[in-house]
Amino acid sequence: MDPLAWLGLKSKSEAHPNVSAVFETVTAALPQHEAPVIRYVVVVAILLTRVAFADGRFAPREHLHLRRQLRRIGALPDEAVEDLCDVLCARVPELSAAELELLFRELKSLCDAKERLQVLRLLAAQAASDGELAPAEHGELVAVATELGVPVEVLSELEVEALVRVETGAEGSSRPPASSSK
Repeated sequence: MDPLAWLGLKSKSEAHPNVSAVFETVTAALPQHEAPVIRYVVVVAILLTRVAFADGRFAPREHLHLRRQLRRIGALPDEAVEDLCDVLCARVPELSAAELELLFRELKSLCDAKERLQVLRLLAAQAASDGELAPAEHGELVAVATELGVPVEVLSELEVEALVRVETGAEGSSRPPASSSK
């Protein structure tokens, strides 16, 4: 089976070039990992980057936090994290609505409700990593929560939790969920 078939891609130049580029980068960095793990890393990495870019600026603390999260979610080596960050920064702003829809569909198939909540916790931590939660970041989180079926009230709790972690210096304690092997 074509490794990009999980997204309905027939070739690298098909209708989802941005997701394809991230997928190829993650696959190259994690050659021994199973497809569900790679798909999980791709989806979460793209969503983390969308949240980081939501307010139109990518602060140094947000970039540092993104690199730390990428190391954790995929056990990526440092050089692979840098390569992936470069691809994410170039490709995520160009993401189409169809590509985003595919990512949400994939995340729903890979993760149960508890794991989706953990992903949203990671995204809230990314949004708060620069010490503030911009309205655009909150809007992006609301959109993701809605897609994942997480109530806005629960999202609000996650946002407060993330901001408190930053204020108390405990931001590194946010742990990603173990990826599902469905």
